[in-house]
Amino acid sequence: MSHEEGKLLTAFKNYIDIQIVDQRSVSFEIQRLLNDLEPTVTQSSQDPGYAENPINAFHLIGRFVYKWPVVFANILCEDCTLNEATLHLNTTYQTVNQNIQHWPDEYDVQASAQALLRLRTFYFFDIHEAIDGFLFGEFCQPLSPSQVLKLIRVALDNNMLNEARLWCEALLARLPFTSFQDESINGMAIFRILATIYDKAGMRRRATEILSDFTQLGHNEIDKEYEFYKKSINETDEKIDIPLYTDEYDDHYKQLCRNNRKPLSELSRLYCYLKNTSIPYYKAKVEIVNLKPEIYLFHDVISKSEAAYFRNEAKKRFERSAVEINEGDIGFNIDTTRVSQTAVLQDEPGIVKRATHRVGLLTGLATKWSPVMHNAEPFQIVNYGIGGMYHPHYDSNLNDVKIGGATVFPVVNTRVPVIQGAAAFWYNLLPTGETDKRTLHAGCPVVIGSKWIGNKWIREAGQMFKRPCDLHP
Repeated sequence: MSHEEGKLLTAFKNYIDIQIVDQRSVSFEIQRLLNDLEPTVTQSSQDPGYAENPINAFHLIGRFVYKWPVVFANILCEDCTLNEATLHLNTTYQTVNQNIQHWPDEYDVQASAQALLRLRTFYFFDIHEAIDGFLFGEFCQPLSPSQVLKLIRVALDNNMLNEARLWCEALLARLPFTSFQDESINGMAIFRILATIYDKAGMRRRATEILSDFTQLGHNEIDKEYEFYKKSINETDEKIDIPLYTDEYDDHYKQLCRNNRKPLSELSRLYCYLKNTSIPYYKAKVEIVNLKPEIYLFHDVISKSEAAYFRNEAKKRFERSAVEINEGDIGFNIDTTRVSQTAVLQDEPGIVKRATHRVGLLTGLATKWSPVMHNAEPFQIVNYGIGGMYHPHYDSNLNDVKIGGATVFPVVNTRVPVIQGAAAFWYNLLPTGETDKRTLHAGCPVVIGSKWIGNKWIREAGQMFKRPCDLHP
């Protein structure tokens, strides 16, 4: 999207240049829009990794939803003068809209805001640094007060009350604002939102305390809110502070995403070795990442060029990933949707078929696929973008990720980082054929970067007498 936005900026600047050459006046609004967009869009279009930062991604989507439509409304309106530059801008808009397949809308803004908030609850980055444009040691575009307010409202809508409070307090610490774009955001408006947060948390006394200083200003709405909170106070139910909900911060899944929690006594028993395969000259590089159940990490499974082929082919067939999960079986309060995109690649002759054969060599299992009879599913290529994750479920990395994106096994306290070209392997069934609930695993949110993986589901049928698969040295 950053590259496509660069095309829009070029066409926009070309429109203004032609207007000036033709001695036509450019309105203050159009010139202001250019001055606002040009520095950031120039930077983003020249930096291939710009949108890999979640704050930059939030900015990028916001520009497509809130700023570029204003540009088009001012230039491509019914009463606007048509000239060569106007037609070129319109053509560029149509081309970009087609290239990105879906022009972002309010839903996408909400989703990018949720992704950023989700990352905060997983990795505890500093909110003040994030607002200033500094995230996990990397510089990004600072957040404006209006954007912070957007995050607060999204957090409130999603019942992330403590997150909403923290972002609210960070915004209040930056009063007063000087930007003309944020004149409508003032202390009173933010305090009203903060009072709403405390009210939603069941802390009406605290809500009344927040609004008490504004009740003498003759503001009818605030007076009504104050009286409502005051009448709703329940002395026996009043909480001391906003509760830190377990599913917002402290479950084991999120703790594993932050760091490795396996004890040293268990880590010391893990090891690596070279494994023989059915081809004498092909040795597998195996790392044992968990003992019971055994979870393996094969290194250098595919090359960078092969990974690039998988990614490029998958992009042509992507659809949004979804999965249905029986929550009662695994004991986790989870969503039923992956935050990712998925494509299926059949075992066509060439790179994909060779990769399938390689999986068979590494695991010792039958991986043949055909439309009539097969022992394994086709490759499922999944891309987890900013904030991309997959909640706990039963289930080879194609690229590295700068920060985040690990695969974790909460039941057995195991964490597998994202390593390009590596492939994790485990049995999700017991020898009896029952589900091995110890293999419950989850994909952690991607902080900076984009995570690509290739799943190969190997079926139980056709694996008779192969279960041991000689993975032991």
